[in-house]
Amino acid sequence: MKIVVTGGTGFLGKALVPKLRAAGHEVVSCSRGEGIDIRDFEKFKSFLDSEKPELVVHCAAHVGGIGYNALYPVEIFEDNVHIGLNLIKACHASGVKKVLNVVPNCVYPGKLGEYEESLLWEGAVHESILSYAMPRRLLWGACLSYCKQDADFKPVHLIFPNMYGPHDHFEPIRSHALGALLKKIMEAQDTGDATIEIWGSGKPIREWLYVEDGADSIIRSVEQFDSFTANEVMNIGVTKGVSISELAEMIKSAAGWSGSFTYARDKPDGAMKKILIGEKMKKLLNWEPPTSLPDGIAETVAWYRKTFN
Repeated sequence: MKIVVTGGTGFLGKALVPKLRAAGHEVVSCSRGEGIDIRDFEKFKSFLDSEKPELVVHCAAHVGGIGYNALYPVEIFEDNVHIGLNLIKACHASGVKKVLNVVPNCVYPGKLGEYEESLLWEGAVHESILSYAMPRRLLWGACLSYCKQDADFKPVHLIFPNMYGPHDHFEPIRSHALGALLKKIMEAQDTGDATIEIWGSGKPIREWLYVEDGADSIIRSVEQFDSFTANEVMNIGVTKGVSISELAEMIKSAAGWSGSFTYARDKPDGAMKKILIGEKMKKLLNWEPPTSLPDGIAETVAWYRKTFN
């Protein structure tokens, strides 16, 4: 199958593209770094007209951690609105009938702690992530509209938790908690610092998906694409979480750092609990992510050391 992967040079894309090729698919990567900006509708449509893929896997987004969202809410909101609407409009106009859309779990209602697919529209998103979550919700609505107008158009949405692993963002302002903590700990180990500050209380519970497992889930979903209904939503995750404090201790252990943590309790925690329920995933894909959090963290620490010396 010929597949276009948007965001193919990004964090998830770097894991996904080679795996899709190894599975026998013809894959074309699409990203701003490769000269294709989805915010430019005509350019992106021309690209699809030229490549003529059977399926588009959508991994592209303007995304960052809670601090980044607080600094750049307008840019994040506008970019993701343009990316989402142009993606669906261009796919439909170019005759691409199959779209696999990777979605963040922040689209779920902020009042919930555990997320089941049927609860997606049971409330507003958490205010700390609204500028990113609302455009991603909007994309589902746009897909629904196109499905109503074209019975052959078939988008499918995979909702992911936070991911981590090689090629992640490690800059404090752009990264999620795991990447930011890993960088701080590795730097403290190099400089001999005895303490590290963690934003918030350390109590929020988060679910973490190893990026290689995330890529494998997409490949399995591509293989099972005909089993989905148009605009169907499915969670992808390990279906359990750890507190930020526990996460910090895991990274500390993997890195071999002997220092301690302090907490900046004046900084925001965000939602207190975010865990996906994965029963549909286990049933439809006959699969669940195999990489444990300690093993994934150990792999990420090893990659970080090798990459950044």
